[in-house]
Amino acid sequence: MIGAFPGFGREIKWSPTLPENPKFPYLKIIGGDDEGFFVLRSNISLDTDRDRAGLRSRKYFLQYFSMEMALRWEGELNAQSDDTRFADIKVVNGRVLVVSYGQDKSTRQFRFYAQYLGTGAAYIGTPVLIDTVAVSRLDEDNKPGILLNRDESQFVFTYRKVPSDGSRQSFEAVLLDTALSLLYRKEIPVDTEQPRFSPLRYVLTERGNFYILGIEFLTDKKVKAPGESYYRLLGYQHSGDRLVNQEIKVQDRFLTDVSLAADNRNNRIVVAGFYSDKTNYTTSGVFYYGLEEDALATTRVLTAPFSQEFVRKTSGDRRDRGSGELVNYSIDRIILRNDGGAVIVAESFYQTTRTYWDFYMQASVTHYYYHFGNILLISMDPAGSISWSNVVQKDQNSIDDSGYYSSYCSVVSNGMQYSLFNKYIDDDSSVLLSIVDGKGAQRTETLFNEVERVAIIPRSGKQVDEETLLLPAYRQNKLYFVRITF
Repeated sequence: MIGAFPGFGREIKWSPTLPENPKFPYLKIIGGDDEGFFVLRSNISLDTDRDRAGLRSRKYFLQYFSMEMALRWEGELNAQSDDTRFADIKVVNGRVLVVSYGQDKSTRQFRFYAQYLGTGAAYIGTPVLIDTVAVSRLDEDNKPGILLNRDESQFVFTYRKVPSDGSRQSFEAVLLDTALSLLYRKEIPVDTEQPRFSPLRYVLTERGNFYILGIEFLTDKKVKAPGESYYRLLGYQHSGDRLVNQEIKVQDRFLTDVSLAADNRNNRIVVAGFYSDKTNYTTSGVFYYGLEEDALATTRVLTAPFSQEFVRKTSGDRRDRGSGELVNYSIDRIILRNDGGAVIVAESFYQTTRTYWDFYMQASVTHYYYHFGNILLISMDPAGSISWSNVVQKDQNSIDDSGYYSSYCSVVSNGMQYSLFNKYIDDDSSVLLSIVDGKGAQRTETLFNEVERVAIIPRSGKQVDEETLLLPAYRQNKLYFVRITF
């Protein structure tokens, strides 16, 4: 990230009013081609990345809009048969790809198919069989899915294979090109029982190497605490036909939260995140671990503590005050620096519940409270030192809405990091834009004021090129797309 604050304004353009679709109320922009973009709608929230197979009650609806945000076509996605379920839906090199699966009851084999969609969400050609597996069930916590490399020339289809007795498990990685031709199929073993290993992040490099970052627990209680858990990196290096299996630990420190990224410029795999000096789930510094993609040489985990000044900047989070550390922060993404360093972007989030007996309804009632707090940005150099750090202050609270209007939308453009978010979760909120430059300088300005009555749906937007963000938003209680050029 390099750059200084731009001295020019941003171009903002609104679409025509969009009709509401009560059958498919949740929507997300999933990608596009040279002429337009695709919007996936569902009857169930789309905010969770790996719930794609979800419940049998999940339905999908696909729309295609021009870059001027005019609707070109739409259609409901239909399974090929009553026994077929959707595994994943992604835009691959400008086309919508659907991966589905079904089970042969006689052989107990699951069969996975891939097929592109065309105009009106109609299937193109015949489905291509990409893998089969004979297991009694699929892993309900980690659904089968596809992961693209950066230029979308290849993708990996992956899922966890769990034996019926819950013993030795493995991950299947099937690499294909955009013509759905098989490049390799590899089983990646996990030398621990299924309940004790949970995958967290996946990455596919430009060289076709596939990596899984997960947390391993020492007991079936699955306690995330010092002496009870640690992180492990698994994977497959294609060119050398080698498996990767490495523990990621730091003596006398507990790694509390991690993320994974492919540094294709420097041919490295980057694992970075937070650590704690205490025995509870708090954060007092950052760590950085780089793995050379070719040599697979083990390197030291580098750590750097937060300054007290940085911790004080986060005091807007009520749960942090007086602790000397940070709590409830989870890493959203790693932005890679050209020199091999990394910028960690994290957000504070916690959820609480309240259950009571309603005498009028004669039923138990539960309310869910969502709390989205500050955004942290910490830049680390390749030596593990903190180059700069900053905090984007925000405090969003809502009830029983799954945090639909909360959190933020992130854009990286011309060396700047932009965060767009609703100031409050109510009808009279403004929309704020925070800008952080390559040296860590930060400012926040109002993008839409309260009088305009705009509420964005931040986690449903998408950056479609170097300078353009597309985002659904409500204005005067009507649904629109807004296109922002930075």
